[in-house]
This record gives sequence, C-alpha cells and structure tokens, in this order.
Amino acid sequence: MKFALLGADAQSLPLLAAALAAGHEMAWAGDLSLAPDDDVVWPGGADQGDEWEDLLVAETADAIIVGRGAAADDLRTRQVQEFARLGRPMLTTFPLFPSVLTYFEIDMSRTEGNGVLHYYNPLRDSSSLAGVEQWVVAGHPRFGRVEQIVATRALSNRSRDNVLHHFACDVDLLAFVGGKLNRIGAHASTGAEADYSALSVQLLGATELPVRWGVEPPAEAEGLTLHFIGERGRESFWFDAAGLVAEPASAPARRAVDRFTAAIAAEAVDASWQQALRAMELTDSIEISLRRGRMIDVHDQQLTEQLAFKGTMAALGCGLLLLLVPGLLVAGWLGGAVGFPLAEYWPHLLLTILAIFLGLQFLPKLLYKSPPSDSK
Repeated sequence: MKFALLGADAQSLPLLAAALAAGHEMAWAGDLSLAPDDDVVWPGGADQGDEWEDLLVAETADAIIVGRGAAADDLRTRQVQEFARLGRPMLTTFPLFPSVLTYFEIDMSRTEGNGVLHYYNPLRDSSSLAGVEQWVVAGHPRFGRVEQIVATRALSNRSRDNVLHHFACDVDLLAFVGGKLNRIGAHASTGAEADYSALSVQLLGATELPVRWGVEPPAEAEGLTLHFIGERGRESFWFDAAGLVAEPASAPARRAVDRFTAAIAAEAVDASWQQALRAMELTDSIEISLRRGRMIDVHDQQLTEQLAFKGTMAALGCGLLLLLVPGLLVAGWLGGAVGFPLAEYWPHLLLTILAIFLGLQFLPKLLYKSPPSDSK
C-alpha cells in the first residue's frame, strides 16, 4: 500500500515508520519542517507540501497520514475536509485541531465521502491496557470491584492550551477504559479568568463510576499516572510524556497502522472519528462547566448539513419576525404619506414572504442525502 505523509510531528513520524516497517511504501511527503528523530527510519525525498492537491487524486497514494506539522489551522482543516469529502483514507494524529467545531465539520465531510478516517492516540493503543475495560464491568481479578478511576497528568507547561491538549488525549483514554462519559464538572482557581494550572475535572458516565482527572507540576518527569482503585487495593499505570508505557513508540503505532489498513481492506464505513469528536466535546465543555460552576451534561450531537440548514433557517426566521412586521408597518405609513396606498397591501405581502420562507424548509429533502449508516 502506498502511504502519503502530510505534516511531520511526534506522532505522525512513528506512524510512518510503522507503515514502512510493515512493508508499505511512502509515495509522497509534505510539510516536513519538523525534522524526523532518531527513532524514525526516514526514506528521504523532497518536501512536497506546496503541492498537497496531488493527494486529492487517488492514484497518488492509497492512504494519508496527517500530522499537525507547521501548517496553519485553516489550511490543515481545508485539506482534511477535502480528503474526507472525497473518501480518501486518512490516519490522523490526535488532537489534530484545538476546536471541536472543526471535528464536527470534518465529520460532516466524512459522512459524505464514506471513507476510512482513523485517529491515533498512543494512550489507547498501549498493550498494557489490553482488557482493562472489563475491570469496570466484572471487577479487578485481584482488587475486586473498581470504585473509581483517577488520572493525574504531570506537566511543566500548565498553560490553558497545553492543559486542554493533554486533557483531550487523556479523556479519550478514560472513555475507553471507563465507558462512555456524559457528565463533566471542572474546578479551577479563578480570578480575571480561570487558571488551568491546577485544573481538576470530575467525570461520570452510564456506569456511574466516578472518574477524576487533574493536572499538577512534575515531581520528576512529565507523564500520566492512571489508577484503578478497587475495594482491596489499586492497579496503577504510568505513561511517559509521549504517551507510552513500558514499550517502544513503534508498538502502539504499529497497532494503529494495522487496524487502519485492515479497515481499508474491508472497505468499511468507519466511525472511529466520532470517538475523537466525543473527547473534544468533553474538552470543550470544561470552560462551560467552569463558567456555570457545576457539573453539566454532554449530550450526543452530530452536526449534519440538514441540522446546519435548520439552524440557519431558525436564525433567519427569528430575524424575519423581528424586522419584517415593523418594517412593513413603517413602509405602509411612509407610502400613505406620499400618496401610495401600500398599507392596503402589506398584509398580503407579509403572507407571501412568510409562505416563501416556510416553503424553503423543504429544501433539505431535495438537496441533501441522508447520511450513511456507520453500523457497517
């Protein structure tokens, strides 16, 4: 299989190395300003980032690895949306974008293109965590029923953006091992604005298992500590700053590449992107919870062209009712002042405009196809 790399970073380069080690070929590479590290077998080649439109053609590469690279957010968003709309198979790093709205927009394009769209979070692909999600259901084999899950992220740079970046990665892992999470409560010291340097987050899901996440300065090294606290003790895992635990970077990357290529071979309509979207929704909800000072529900949402159209029409309808009636009354009064009897006809004009507006509500049924099912 021919792979393309768009955007070199600490996650995309191990993915490329894993693909090459599996016998695949690198056919194209662009946005390579981040030099590959010593763990990546770099095949060489020129940076073709300015010619990224070549990847819109299926013959250029069979699959695309997309990393953050040095491109601007709007450019990378446009690139990924175009690839998704055309159904080009993609394996992206995570989080690739800071805004949940971008994930919604790309998910809309994904449903249109029906392509395979995977994301790579090394935390989720750790072999040490194989089967731990069953502990929540059946209990730990040694420590009994799991009573809570506690995650602590040690960071030197505890700025807002860096904390939220790592929370997105970590909550994706927590949803994997602890079940779907749909309630979130965030706490932070506040002044003129929230201080994320000591952010603490409580999470709940359908299992009602308490899940806690917090950030603190590192005592020795940066990383993530994950505790499964049971009735009779605890099981702990340590992930380093790269999201790895007791294994080389190539191991989780190889598993991600194998899963990705298997989905392509099966011609699956893959919905794993929605797991990334869910993690970004929870991340986006932190600010809302801090502002409200309480736990909030995070509902399942799916942005489609139909829903976007309905939202736009609802806003236009409110504006129409707010401005049209008084505008026609004023126009009728002015028409009467100059001798034109507009006031006699404005109710008919109002009815016509409203009828046309209501008729526009049927456009989605004519213009948009129903999104394909992801159950396949």
